[in-house]
Amino acid sequence: MVAPDNYPEKGLGKYLPLLFLLAACVIIIVLPLRKEIWYDETVSILCSKGISHDSPNLFSNSAAINSNDIKLQNTAGNVFAATVVDNGNSFLYNIGLHWFTLLFGNSIAVYMLFSKFWAIASLVAFMALCRLFLRNNLFLTLAIILFATDAGFIAMSHEIRAYSMGIFFVTMAAIYFYKFLFVNEKPMHLFLLALFSVAALLTHYLSVYIILVFFIVLVVRKNKAILFPQNLLAVALPVCLLVIYFYISWSGVKTMNIQSNSIQDKFANIHFSIGNAVFSSMKIFALNFKVYFPVFLDNRILFFVSFAFVLALYFAGIKSARDKEQKTNLHLLFLCGAFGSLFLLALSIKSQHYVSLSFRYNSFCLPLTSLFIAYVVYLIFSNAKVNMVIKGGLLATIVVPVGAYLVLHTLHEDATVWYNHVAVSNEIVKENVTAVDLPRWRDAFLIQAVLPGSYKIDYFCQPSAADFTLHKSSGDVKIPVIRQDK
Repeated sequence: MVAPDNYPEKGLGKYLPLLFLLAACVIIIVLPLRKEIWYDETVSILCSKGISHDSPNLFSNSAAINSNDIKLQNTAGNVFAATVVDNGNSFLYNIGLHWFTLLFGNSIAVYMLFSKFWAIASLVAFMALCRLFLRNNLFLTLAIILFATDAGFIAMSHEIRAYSMGIFFVTMAAIYFYKFLFVNEKPMHLFLLALFSVAALLTHYLSVYIILVFFIVLVVRKNKAILFPQNLLAVALPVCLLVIYFYISWSGVKTMNIQSNSIQDKFANIHFSIGNAVFSSMKIFALNFKVYFPVFLDNRILFFVSFAFVLALYFAGIKSARDKEQKTNLHLLFLCGAFGSLFLLALSIKSQHYVSLSFRYNSFCLPLTSLFIAYVVYLIFSNAKVNMVIKGGLLATIVVPVGAYLVLHTLHEDATVWYNHVAVSNEIVKENVTAVDLPRWRDAFLIQAVLPGSYKIDYFCQPSAADFTLHKSSGDVKIPVIRQDK
């Protein structure tokens, strides 16, 4: 089930995928030009330190604590407990970030580096996935370019959240899904598919929309094979891990339901429109499939045109496919992206708000939608009936807006300061501050989370204060608190 080599890599062309992969890694390492954390990132940082929303209660009767009091919370057991208190989601990411920062320190650069590591790993895994569909032809390079320059992927590669890690596990699951489906029905392929699928779910629950596609396709196409005892056992072992996790963290799932109801109440005064949700979903659907027109003009007609353009590409790919195998490849890739958009739209309609339509939640389908577009372009270029001018125009229509938006987005990064705790921690280290007054214990937890591990400091809670007061030998310094919680 691979594409013939109509456009084989020749000469220097053989090295293009690797060169672009390395260039993408450089982009991931260098960006962002400026980093500001927001609320969800503070949750990930604190959970990785074993600190939950309930942790301030531990010190409710204390007027002063020190850095050692907070460090005592930084255990693997507390990371699990904090994850459950938050809502049970992203445990693998939180525990991974916990161990990573124990090894490499607490700076924001290190927190970002953990996400960047998984983003780079995702690129490597993506290249392996692409070779299953495109072998060694030139459109493998196009696939890498489309994935590596995706605005959502770039954003998630440095966000201190679980998305880049989840993208990696989804991509690895896709590799072994393909291998079991088309290459060899080895139990090991099925075991690795199940293992990476479970890892994706334990990294972020919403990766489920991709895992569901894998499961449904396997049930439909391999229903007899998966019932063999060795294959059932291969699936059962990873699934048991998932069942055990949900059993011991069920209170977190209940918390997630409470949070969902809270979000619904928050948006109760904002009129929810199914029409708005549908058009927003169309926009994100188009962006997922690398049709970037809507980012330059926020217009419903353009959303619909872009959505229709993706469908037109799909049908053009089917028309250009030479055999059933190429069509099957195309159907599978399209299904993963389309089902994701449909799933999140249904979730939005059920919840009566637009939160589930966030581009972050769509990030798990990006490897498959990027590969889909590269595969469609490959099939159209392989169609001798299509004029070369049309082929070049199609390629430019996709690549130019993607590249233009990447440049504009990089040059005009959001400089909003949501939290100034990182800046305050830098000032503490620079001025060798040994004590600080602050309004909330959560402020102390966040400052401590980005201080060097060996740094010792006393914290004093002053609930009525609006500033951080840094006690220095040369006198006190007040810094206004910037904290934009949800």
